[in-house]
Amino acid sequence: MRRLALSFGAPLLGLAPLAGSAFAQAPAGYYSSVDATNSTTLRATLHAVIDDHVKIPYTASATDTWNVLELACQDPANSTRILDVYSNASYAKSGGGNQNYDREHTWPNSYGFPQDDPDNYAYTDCHMLWLCRIDYNSARGNMPYRACSSSCQEYTTTANNGQGGGSGTHPGNSNWANGAGSTGTWETWIGRRGDVARAILYADLRYEGGQHGGTGSNEPDLRVTDNAALIQTTGGNASVAYMGLLSVLLQWHQQDPPDAFERNHNNVVFQYQGNRNPFIDNPDWAQCLYAGACGTGVTYCYGDATGIACPCANHSPAGAGAGCLNSLAQGAALRATGAASVAADTVVLRGAGMPNSSALYFQGTTQDAQGTLFGDGKRCAAGSVIRLGTKVNAAGGSQWPGAGDPSVSTRGAVPPGATRHYQIWYRNSAAYCTASTFNLSNGLSISWGP
Repeated sequence: MRRLALSFGAPLLGLAPLAGSAFAQAPAGYYSSVDATNSTTLRATLHAVIDDHVKIPYTASATDTWNVLELACQDPANSTRILDVYSNASYAKSGGGNQNYDREHTWPNSYGFPQDDPDNYAYTDCHMLWLCRIDYNSARGNMPYRACSSSCQEYTTTANNGQGGGSGTHPGNSNWANGAGSTGTWETWIGRRGDVARAILYADLRYEGGQHGGTGSNEPDLRVTDNAALIQTTGGNASVAYMGLLSVLLQWHQQDPPDAFERNHNNVVFQYQGNRNPFIDNPDWAQCLYAGACGTGVTYCYGDATGIACPCANHSPAGAGAGCLNSLAQGAALRATGAASVAADTVVLRGAGMPNSSALYFQGTTQDAQGTLFGDGKRCAAGSVIRLGTKVNAAGGSQWPGAGDPSVSTRGAVPPGATRHYQIWYRNSAAYCTASTFNLSNGLSISWGP
């Protein structure tokens, strides 16, 4: 095999370490055991990764959910303040008992886990908790998340962090509500509807009944559903409970992809609880888990201003899961399908969003999670690098392997149990950003089985 000595204009650089404890995506290896071949294997392996987290006390003299949430919901413009989830207002950090904001259970605790006790992990799970303006929290109550209309009552937002504000037009930047309780409707505003949707999807995946692996505590089986009749309050901590509506939450997940504020929430909670919300780290998994649209591997290192910025602020849209924009004003997206088995490898790497130019598919042993600036994009696959092969794009895309090519694992000499990282290096159709005339896709990590 040939080691990669890329020569479009500069050599690949070594791995740049992450700074401090903040991650643009999950730390390397966190999801290495995940099998996204289909929805069944994804649920089983992903649940195992995020299960059995550390319980944070709801209210205590030591570190509690107030401490965690005031960091997780910190106002990006002022570290002494927070932004609340529904009104987008900025308040001075004041801790428990203040007059402005409290803690919102996105999955209402009355649906399955109303009693806070030392064994109730769901009640204090900070991935499901957000700071919220008190009267908006009360207005929402335990209404499920659904789509409302202009006839619903409007709950406006404040302009902060580049979004929110305005009123009078549905949906605008407002929340909308109708009715009350389990038959009511709460439509979250556009800037945070994806956040609450991913919190509910997390709950459905994290809590599958059984016992906590560390403490033996009984845990509820929380299920997200479109059957509104199943969404009912429980008199005590229940074995099974429901929340919804699933179809609406999946729409919100698409409409409002993860942003820097939500990623900070995920990173902070991870530092305290030791587990992450995987639908923030890899939004594509929601489609696999709930719609059966599954791919192979975990995407990372996007050109959407996460990690390091693209070299000319040529950022792709948030949620696109692509690299930095190219001369066609598109970001190249790398995805994979097939079985990542060394003995029965059917993996196909597919690139899209590129000019009809040459595209080099390559493999690295190390994940550069934030990316290193390279040409008009970011280099994300590093370490010991192998050139898989070059293809000529047609209709903006190509794939490896093609007819007559060796499999990915054969070409890359991948041993069973290894994780390898993939990327596409391709020519721009014209000078665009830097003096270089090339760009790269997002990164893709694949964990290989026997």
